Amino acid sequence: MNRLSLELPRVQVEESVAHEPLALLYDGKWRRVVCVLCRWRVAQEWWKRPVERDYFRVSLEGGFICEVFCDVVQGCWRLQRVYD
Repeated sequence: MNRLSLELPRVQVEESVAHEPLALLYDGKWRRVVCVLCRWRVAQEWWKRPVERDYFRVSLEGGFICEVFCDVVQGCWRLQRVYD
């Protein structure tokens, strides 16, 4: 089961030189990324409003799995989904 966040809240992320998440502030606590499970890029609708995002499904310490993305255009990280 998972929870898809429709509000796409901003999330604080510590990232590597390669712009991959190393840790994120989740549920009021910094949690280390144990493993990047998958990564993909979305770039579309350039003629209307640019959308360019780097998505990551990550496993966090404590057993949490979530999807976060870096919005390249806005320069911020957002939480997309949390897996239970």
